[in-house]
Amino acid sequence: MTTPPAVSTRGFPRDFRIGGAWINSYKVMLCVGIWVGSLASAALAQQSGLSPLRIGLAAAVSAVAGLAGARIYYLLSYARQILARGSWRALWDGRQGGWSVFGALLTFVPASLLAARLAAVPVAELWDHAAFGVLGGGIFIRCGCVFNGCCVGRESHGAWAVRLHDVRGVRRPRVPVQFLEMAWWLAGTAVFLGLWGHGWSQGSYALGVLGWYGLGRTALEPLREHRDLVGRVPINQVVATLLAVGAAIGLLLLNR
Repeated sequence: MTTPPAVSTRGFPRDFRIGGAWINSYKVMLCVGIWVGSLASAALAQQSGLSPLRIGLAAAVSAVAGLAGARIYYLLSYARQILARGSWRALWDGRQGGWSVFGALLTFVPASLLAARLAAVPVAELWDHAAFGVLGGGIFIRCGCVFNGCCVGRESHGAWAVRLHDVRGVRRPRVPVQFLEMAWWLAGTAVFLGLWGHGWSQGSYALGVLGWYGLGRTALEPLREHRDLVGRVPINQVVATLLAVGAAIGLLLLNR
């Protein structure tokens, strides 16, 4: 979630009022997404005859650890701009965006290795069940983008345009990128459930979800109003393409 500087006013839909305080809607829906994803992983584990508590907790711990990687990815992508601010506070100042699901893999993977060991389950089996949680939770997280106005689509006057706001509260007819990505997640969930239990090697479903997400981001990234660039390179689109190709190769090798 990389965005231009947001407005200072607080209020719905960019903020939810909880316990008398305004909380950014993306942060709220991020917590909801992790919670839903953990429950989805646990439910699938129960259906598979595994401990839903162990799988659910391991998935939740891994997801929370992934937040650190999501921030690290942003800091690396925008290192020059952040260093130019000349303040250590810029490292954790998220008011101007600064999260990326790609970076979550940096800390999700090592955390899941430890979580799987503590839960006494094969790591590939944990990844497969957690992948289902990623699909379910990702829908709610992207919904947070709709409320917050981040990851918004570029202006459009086509028949499919939807009037949406950005982080400044500016409403314009835009390409509904966030909704298209949520639809992609829903389609992925349907495919996942349709293929579950068909004898694929352990780890295949996790690779499938990575490839599915990479393919979707590759196609949708050019439709965003603000794209993450390193120099002139659309870094997220490049990473998404590499992720899709790498996952496809991994699937072929795992199930040859």
